[in-house]
Amino acid sequence: MGMIYSVTVNNHASHSAYFMVFQNDPTQWAPNALSLAWFARFSNPSPTSRVKFQWSIDTGFSWAETGELQPGIQFIATETYDPSGLNNKITLDYNGAYRFVNPTQGPDQSRFYLAESPNIPIRSAAAVGVTMGGSTVYAAQARPNQSLAFSPRPKYFIAYGDYEEGGVIDVSTVNNPLELPFPAGVYALTTTLNADGTWDQPESLAHSNASRLRLLAA
Repeated sequence: MGMIYSVTVNNHASHSAYFMVFQNDPTQWAPNALSLAWFARFSNPSPTSRVKFQWSIDTGFSWAETGELQPGIQFIATETYDPSGLNNKITLDYNGAYRFVNPTQGPDQSRFYLAESPNIPIRSAAAVGVTMGGSTVYAAQARPNQSLAFSPRPKYFIAYGDYEEGGVIDVSTVNNPLELPFPAGVYALTTTLNADGTWDQPESLAHSNASRLRLLAA
């Protein structure tokens, strides 16, 4: 498992809703890919309410029978593939049911590869996904004879609203998202959602704790 990243959110909002973490550049993987609500958690605001999300950047693949992939539907993975050793490539096949087969080594160890066999129906009811930390981040409609490659360059965002984990989203319609930049050597961020819907700029958790201690000592 890789390094663990986290974000802690103080919920000072004016109403209860879901915090949702997502990534917003699915087309780096496939032109027709869509983002998912990677993580989502319901929260009630209060002066002491906090929500914490954490993840690793271990990358893999998933598939699910979604029908036509579009915003608003749920992607619930039927099967996942977590690369091990040098086997950074997997194939989605169909023999009356979808399945991952033939884990093997791809041409570049810094990338991850998903091949889709000729057996995949042209009007496929399945979608394939990229996972990170064990949960699906992006998904694209499965198509026969496709070869997809993914290079992890994650940019993280958080939003607050009516979201469900695993839901396919249109990132252009996400209300007031906050980017979560992780500078080199920083793996834990904290931020606050305020009553007027604004966000405090994320800061490293270590810096936030140090500032709190200085205030207490003053």
